[in-house]
Amino acid sequence: MKTIAVPGYGSLEVENVVLDLNGTVTESGDFIAGVLEDLQALRAGGFKIYILSGDTRGNLGQAFEHAPGIEAVVAKTAQEKKTFVESIGPDHTVCVGNGNIDVEMFKVAKLSICTVQAEGATTRAMLQADIVVTHIKHAIGVLLDPDKLIATLRA
Repeated sequence: MKTIAVPGYGSLEVENVVLDLNGTVTESGDFIAGVLEDLQALRAGGFKIYILSGDTRGNLGQAFEHAPGIEAVVAKTAQEKKTFVESIGPDHTVCVGNGNIDVEMFKVAKLSICTVQAEGATTRAMLQADIVVTHIKHAIGVLLDPDKLIATLRA
């Protein structure tokens, strides 16, 4: 677990990173270049990594079969994603996503990050997020470099 003290915001104790699959770590079903390596860097940094997906393209299981330490979970509804986050401890969880299916998990997570990439993002997801970035690599970068997180969240 990482503890990050953010002036004027409070202390974040983060253990879990939960990410959406389609439109967040993949584009049109293919992994965004470098994202698997970045997820492994998060894991090496002490975070537990979970990929939640409605599995629209039916590729969730095979997508992560060669990615040790990344747990892929089918969650077909926003409520299922929220329930999963609640089961692992929302007070120690960062959620990353881009769509309406991510809004409910954003509401319960300690920190939520919306990515706006090639497949877009919904305004509901952007308005519910604590941070909005233009690429998944930027979201991961914020988690890997606490100074970026502090600079964004400080009050």
